Amino acid sequence: MRSKVAQRILAETPEETKIFARLYADIVVRVNQLLKAKGFSQKDLADKLEKRPSEINKWLIGEHNFTLRSLAKLEAELGETIINVPHRKPISSSVGTRTYVTVYKNAHINTDVEYTNVWKKSNAKSKTHLANVS
Repeated sequence: MRSKVAQRILAETPEETKIFARLYADIVVRVNQLLKAKGFSQKDLADKLEKRPSEINKWLIGEHNFTLRSLAKLEAELGETIINVPHRKPISSSVGTRTYVTVYKNAHINTDVEYTNVWKKSNAKSKTHLANVS
């Protein structure tokens, strides 16, 4: 259980600050996972990025505001994606209507799948639309 002071501080914290902290933590965890998987130390990464080890340490303890350029450099050196941004890909259904699917890994998907509509009756007055892939 949180103290009343902690609850008050969280309640007064702007939503964008909470989002920033969550995203920053996600990025730091991802970079550390990649370093461990590749057997790199922070010094190895600093050498590859031509940075001081102290600067890399600041990145990974929250004392640095990542830029898109610094994230791009990290991705290039680590050879893995750090941030996935979903995009919408249009597909056509069997009845000729156009719809969109969200692709979360920015990977190629097969859009030659035929979609049909199925209605599930939950009670006499309402119907819930479900997608059925056949």
